[in-house]
Amino acid sequence: MPEVHGLREEQLEVLKILYPWYKEEVFRRREQMMRLTAFASAFLVLLLITMLAVPSNPRPHFTVALFAISGVALFSAIFTYLILQQRNRHRLAKQALIEIERVLGLYEEGLYSVGKALYPEDWQTAWLGDRSVTVYLTVLATLTVLVIAAVLARP
Repeated sequence: MPEVHGLREEQLEVLKILYPWYKEEVFRRREQMMRLTAFASAFLVLLLITMLAVPSNPRPHFTVALFAISGVALFSAIFTYLILQQRNRHRLAKQALIEIERVLGLYEEGLYSVGKALYPEDWQTAWLGDRSVTVYLTVLATLTVLVIAAVLARP
């Protein structure tokens, strides 16, 4: 294989080892964000259904309602933090992966295929427009508000 960007053979071998590791890391972090969102959402939906389905005493005491609301808010805040932590790690892995792809010449025309690059140029920046974390956090916030409203609206 010809030298890519003047890299020595040892450097190229290191990048070939790191590339699949970073690729897997990017996918693993994305999956972790989805799992955290799914678990938190399932718990909040189950809590909401339980609160609406189970008959309750007349208006819960203020302290009980405060503890319930605080617990739900804390639960959601912890999961929001965990999702954002995974997002940050996902971004760092994605940046490193793209840099490795650049150094390997995967975006250069003609290096691997005649007249075209192996990877489309826009792959280097497409991830910046990803709004999935916004969706995850919106779902989590909406369910949190619904549970809190159910606590406050109990007859």
